[in-house]
Amino acid sequence: MRINWKNTYKNKSKYWVKGNLHTHTSMSRCGRVLPERVVELYEKSGFDFIALTDHWLISNPFDYNSKLIILAGVEANKLHGRHHKCVINTGSNKIVYNKKLSHQKLIDANIRKGAVVTLNHPDWEKREHYGIDELAAYENYTGIEIYNSVIERLDGSPLSTAKWDRLLSMGRKVLGFASQDFHIESDLSESSIIVNVKRKTAKDIIASINTGNFYCCLGVTLTEIKRIKDTIKIKTKNAGLIRFIGFGGTTLKKVYGRSASITFDKKDPRYQYIRVECLGTAGRISWTQPFFR
Repeated sequence: MRINWKNTYKNKSKYWVKGNLHTHTSMSRCGRVLPERVVELYEKSGFDFIALTDHWLISNPFDYNSKLIILAGVEANKLHGRHHKCVINTGSNKIVYNKKLSHQKLIDANIRKGAVVTLNHPDWEKREHYGIDELAAYENYTGIEIYNSVIERLDGSPLSTAKWDRLLSMGRKVLGFASQDFHIESDLSESSIIVNVKRKTAKDIIASINTGNFYCCLGVTLTEIKRIKDTIKIKTKNAGLIRFIGFGGTTLKKVYGRSASITFDKKDPRYQYIRVECLGTAGRISWTQPFFR
């Protein structure tokens, strides 16, 4: 599915839905919560959808009776390896998972199926799970986790926007994702993606994610994301500072307040792309997808 990298938010739809794409249950060795309880927790916490992404096991959304929209998923990785990735789609029959496949072949097979493929927690552990050269070497994946909240209680960094900026500055067009990587009940947090959809269905959610029509949210609500010609306009409910980030992670402009705008400077190489960070109180933040010049 093609992405309009000048403005992934161009096709505005009626609904914004909140979800988490990286969720473990007791079906994973690392998970401690029964699947039914996980679904209940997210439903009670105001989420609209989740993907169940246990290690080595493709989940079946039809196993659960819930108001939540449940997406099929798996976290694919070698037994003792790095390079974890989530594969997410509308149904288990639309996910390809074979431990014998190389990382790249697994990515390619699932992208052909219309799946979302995210490279997970690049900055987890002392030996990072993905170095920048490794992220650059893989092709065709949907995006990377720019924020993974479970890493707050583990070694490494939950934040990977520096690597995202390096990829974007290379001209690599990859989306950013925020997730929880839920394992235990206390992992439930605000980290999520907010997806713009025509209808509240699994099919529409996957389609909108694959076109970049979503933002990453850690507690700041965006009420308008708009591009008019070369000007980007942002409105929020509760930001106190809005930063516009460009080539190499450079701060192009910052505005204190709940709304702000910026216009591309076509003569300035730092304006190769612009992405937006909206900061609130108590560590709250949200991130847009990049707008390319």
